[in-house]
Amino acid sequence: MRRLSSLCVRVLFFALAFALLEVWHIGLLSSHVVLDLVSSLAGGVLIGGLLVWMSGKMQLRRFDYFILISLILFVVGRFSNYVEGLFFTTIFANLSVLAAGVVLSLFLSFVEGGLAAVLFLPESHEGSLFAELSTYFSERRWSSWLWRILLASAAYFPIYFFFGMLISPFVMPYYSDPSLGLKIPSFAVMVPVELFRAFLYVIIMLAVFSTVRAKRWTIAALVGLILYVPGGLVPLMSEHTLPPQIVPFHMIEIFADSIVYGIVLTRLLNRVSRVGK
Repeated sequence: MRRLSSLCVRVLFFALAFALLEVWHIGLLSSHVVLDLVSSLAGGVLIGGLLVWMSGKMQLRRFDYFILISLILFVVGRFSNYVEGLFFTTIFANLSVLAAGVVLSLFLSFVEGGLAAVLFLPESHEGSLFAELSTYFSERRWSSWLWRILLASAAYFPIYFFFGMLISPFVMPYYSDPSLGLKIPSFAVMVPVELFRAFLYVIIMLAVFSTVRAKRWTIAALVGLILYVPGGLVPLMSEHTLPPQIVPFHMIEIFADSIVYGIVLTRLLNRVSRVGK
């Protein structure tokens, strides 16, 4: 009971710090400051709870844990969304605005990763991320890794497109209205963009698969939630550039493709010693 209370206090502390950082990032002059603070606080609780669950299944030392969590928050939670936003919205007036956003997001991710390392450090923290990755990659031949990584990257777009089509009747009218700042790129643009985002996910998840100690379906659920919570749910909770009418549909869409993609990634990239468990 005491340990649970301690974890709750640490999650709340992380959530408060996360919310303050996010509000500072969005801008204190925003007309939605109170709403941003509340939604970011809720998002911080969700991410903090996910990190507590994840950290309990890892054995990394503090610095390695800090690097991994920071990269997850940056790549999954921010950078991949920026890449998509560049082609699906008009929020980035030019590449310099995008670059400034990326640099600031990298800073915020490492601050939040540092907080996570202090607050949620695994009980057994002697493991090395480099050593875990070395052991992980030694389990298969490089030819096997090559086709698995390529297939894992390619598998994302069909999943993404399928669930996107399911909600298209509800969101397409908004994407067809240029006054809302939204747009649908051509397939010649969309496919490479989503392949690139998928490749980023695969690279990050290789580190997750190498370090998490759990059964296959637990890992699949964890991977899906890593993709969904910081990558989709939390950003949408404080999203003001999208019409509010389409946000719930995107939440459902991203949840579905995150869970399915998490299962696919686990099937292809899980450690050999855990396959079938």
